[in-house]
Amino acid sequence: MAVSNIGDLKLEEITEEFLQEEMIDMGAELGIDVRQGSLYRDAGEGHAFRTAKFFNDLRQVVDIISIFSCTGDVLDEHLFERGLERNPPEDTPAIYYVEFIGAEPESGARMICEEHFFTVEVMEDGSWGIVSEETGSEMNNIAPGSVVVPERDIRGLKSARVISLAIPAVDRESDDDARRRLQNKLSGPDENGNISQMMTWCESVPGVGRARIIPLWNGPNTVKCVIIAADGVSPTEEIVEAVQEYLDPGENGMGEGVATIGQICTVVAAEPVVIDVSVTVFKNAEGTYAAIQEEFRKELEDYFKSIALENYSSNIKVRYTRIGAALTDIENVIDYDNLSLNGMTENISFSISQIPVLGEVTIHEDIS
Repeated sequence: MAVSNIGDLKLEEITEEFLQEEMIDMGAELGIDVRQGSLYRDAGEGHAFRTAKFFNDLRQVVDIISIFSCTGDVLDEHLFERGLERNPPEDTPAIYYVEFIGAEPESGARMICEEHFFTVEVMEDGSWGIVSEETGSEMNNIAPGSVVVPERDIRGLKSARVISLAIPAVDRESDDDARRRLQNKLSGPDENGNISQMMTWCESVPGVGRARIIPLWNGPNTVKCVIIAADGVSPTEEIVEAVQEYLDPGENGMGEGVATIGQICTVVAAEPVVIDVSVTVFKNAEGTYAAIQEEFRKELEDYFKSIALENYSSNIKVRYTRIGAALTDIENVIDYDNLSLNGMTENISFSISQIPVLGEVTIHEDIS
């Protein structure tokens, strides 16, 4: 048997077993005793082990430095080389609109809400806001109406409550998302306000996870940018306004933003399509329906987020079979029946302006 050309193989194919077989074939061709325990076999197996380890280490080095698999600081260096950085580079705080009844605090005063500390600031529109001292998307869960308490008494302040989330906190961009943006830039190219560059511009604004670009949507020199938040949902008005200001302030094509002169850009939030999921579940004795429902919801949220942040094509849809597969992958679920998405048993498709958002998840107990 002829000895293989290692240069034609992938690194992961060069294993200890492969090298031992090559060694045996080579010895057989040379007429050497290749039986187990022979001097040739004993001497060669140590070399096969060390050589296989070298190729395994080399494969790990390739994975570390390749733009298709690199992570952490190495990925940051690749981004920097192409004029990019993580978006955002660090976790950001959450900002909430708040209403003060009676006296008003000073800007910079510390407040407490649901055991978290916030700092008071005046928003651009003159309303009051509180900025979380902790960062990351977990800070986006303060419910409207939650009581806000000053760290130190404020004379004349009767009450304070959260109105709504103004600017959501965003987690530091993940390796997967940063790598995707890097690969998009390399495959672009980004130039002259083309689709690739419009996407790069939009996705460079903090809080934006994906942009979908619709050229000539309202006649010559018009472009619509559909914005999806970093967590895969419809972005806040503040994020949309920030992208609009960055691209084309006033939507007039005057070249006052990064968009080229004459390029009229309209930035809109992605339209959420709420999907309610209902299913009958048969579980084993160890599981509880509450735990199954909680895990199922988490699986669906991750699935919907991946769809929202996917590069758009006409084939994007919530797939009925994929929902069923997510359910059967849950521990303690034996089987299911009567699965429906918005009362239907079929895939749900989306236009370029739409994204799926999870609504009610209803688990019916199988009592048969």
